[in-house]
Amino acid sequence: MEPGNSKTPSSRYVLLGDVVGSREITDRDGFRKQLRDTRQTVTESYEDSFATPLSALKGIDEIGAVLTSVEHLYNIVVALTDRLRPHSIRLAVAFGEIEFGVDDQDVSQMDGEAFHRATELLKSIERTGLRFDLDTGTAPLDTAVADEINLLLHLRESWTDRQRDVVELYERTGNQQAVADDLDVSQQAVSNALRGASWPLAETIETRLRRTLEAYGR
Repeated sequence: MEPGNSKTPSSRYVLLGDVVGSREITDRDGFRKQLRDTRQTVTESYEDSFATPLSALKGIDEIGAVLTSVEHLYNIVVALTDRLRPHSIRLAVAFGEIEFGVDDQDVSQMDGEAFHRATELLKSIERTGLRFDLDTGTAPLDTAVADEINLLLHLRESWTDRQRDVVELYERTGNQQAVADDLDVSQQAVSNALRGASWPLAETIETRLRRTLEAYGR
């Protein structure tokens, strides 16, 4: 059933995010712009995955969106965490019934089971120190996928700025010498940076994870 002008129930994936330590952010105007630009860029980059755009829900603390699928969920999570650096964000996704309001593009006007479940997930990971959780109703698989994403996020957070630059360029070019030329360093320095970032092992795990997410909901 599609959203209409009255509150109509439908089952979708709800994505909620909560900025970590937002009260300690001193440049609040600067971060508000960073978060706004991040929401817009990520929504546009994965527009086919969003039933509603990423929107601010409360001040500079919370964001939310409704997803059509979780096929590109890992890419969305990585994009959000990378673009919000050096700040961190907790993210939770839950599948279930939602009620669309008068404006079916305004997440703040929506309610329902999926929102409540995603909110509970955020509270849970805040207590555990994790950065991500997932509840689509398939508990064993959801837990395994969420744990895999948490480990990959932890690995990415451990990277130095140089390692991150090298990985990002290598993902685009697939060629160590091209990366070396771009950064004006030796090919061996690129190789060392990739090894220090656990690449290509991390890339292999990410590829397998994306294939798993593609199979969700089929």
